[in-house]
Amino acid sequence: MDAIVIDDDISTVDVIVANVDWDKFHIDKVHTAYNVASAQKIFKDNDISIAVCDIEMPMGSGLDLIKWVREEKIDTEFIFLTSHEKFDYARQAIEYKASGYVVKPFNADRMEAELTTAVQRLSDRQEIQKASKFEELYAGSLEYVEGSFWDDVLQRRIVEDRSIISKEAANRGLDIDTDSTYRLFIIASGNPEQIGEKIGKESVGLYEKDLTTFVTDKLCCDKLHQGRIVNYHVKNLLYTAIICGDESKTIDQEFIDEALKELGNVITVYIGNSCNIEELHETRLHIEELDRNNVASKGRVFHENDEIVMLSEKEHILDQEQIRLLLNEKKKKELLNLLKFSMESLANQKKLSAATLTIIKQDLLQIVFVYLHSKGIQATQLFANDAFVLLESQSTDSLMDMMRFQVHLISATIDYVTEVEQSDSIVQRAKNYVHQHYAEDISRTEIAESVFLTPEYMAKMFKKETGVSLKQYISDYRVQIAKD
Repeated sequence: MDAIVIDDDISTVDVIVANVDWDKFHIDKVHTAYNVASAQKIFKDNDISIAVCDIEMPMGSGLDLIKWVREEKIDTEFIFLTSHEKFDYARQAIEYKASGYVVKPFNADRMEAELTTAVQRLSDRQEIQKASKFEELYAGSLEYVEGSFWDDVLQRRIVEDRSIISKEAANRGLDIDTDSTYRLFIIASGNPEQIGEKIGKESVGLYEKDLTTFVTDKLCCDKLHQGRIVNYHVKNLLYTAIICGDESKTIDQEFIDEALKELGNVITVYIGNSCNIEELHETRLHIEELDRNNVASKGRVFHENDEIVMLSEKEHILDQEQIRLLLNEKKKKELLNLLKFSMESLANQKKLSAATLTIIKQDLLQIVFVYLHSKGIQATQLFANDAFVLLESQSTDSLMDMMRFQVHLISATIDYVTEVEQSDSIVQRAKNYVHQHYAEDISRTEIAESVFLTPEYMAKMFKKETGVSLKQYISDYRVQIAKD
């Protein structure tokens, strides 16, 4: 597959070509042009699938180029570059079926997101073209086309204007009543990695398909079929949007319980208010915000207007003095029970949100890091492992994730401080490091890092236990090995 980048600014073209991972999109060759005339020649001589084009150029605009491409019936997806968002440009771009646009200055992540959409649109059209040759497959393709349409509406790839949405539906051959009101149901399934832990990693790939089938079978929605069920990801979370008529049957707790039995995963359902088709995108964003703040009440049904979280003041979140006291006394069980009670109390008072969990995580880390520093232990080294990094990254996703993180953090901290205070084991580990690396130019800092201590504390502990300095021990061991 070939692509082309067109901009009158040569440096912009060079930056885009150099910074986009074209291989990821199966793009074998990237052509470049600096005006419309040069681009037209490349289009005539090559099969261009993707065009990244500046919308405003002195020798013919990007809109002029896409108009010519459409008139020539060349099947190319366009992504426009623009220095500022203009609705008139967006409207004209939609009329010529542009895939999307990126606002300058260039951002590689945004560009790759738009390329993903463009490649998917190409793939969709290819599927439709294949299906049109076989009448018996057309009905299934039509559901696929409708699913792509609703996905574009929800992700605002189609401008939030009813007339534009209606025209786009007609262009795709869909019978969509854009004057009706709709109700958006969103199912939050959580993190796919955690789903894999529950149902088996080999089954994660089938989960979205199984969930779609489950929804189709169980939910009595007006005109519901798989074309109105859209699975999508936001960061590390899986969502399933269901677009129903305003008078559709609602979802109850029994639906969630049956999903757990059949799919093996706890889902949370959010039911949006009745809205117009052009308001579905905003409804989706609002529901996702509700889900981000719903860290303590998973596995339930919520309506868009439900009060899930009541914000709390930072200073009232945790009893930091009590946490420090129990930590200093190394009372692990009591400290974990205090944290568990505090978290459950906040959840019952509806005072837990993603923002609150972030504050709790930051406060706990600060307390622990200060405590470890006072013990001469390098916290950044102690927690430089995949298990901790994963638990910390997931800690603000839910109440259970935070509690798992707290158990790991407090247990690792108290256990290691206890081990350090039994200095013979730490000194032996330092000796073992010397024995393994004596032939290298090892330093006191390296040895200290291997046992997560500061160099000064390590040296002091070593001399106290062995009667010789660390430097002298290394020298003596090298002499001993040389004699042997």
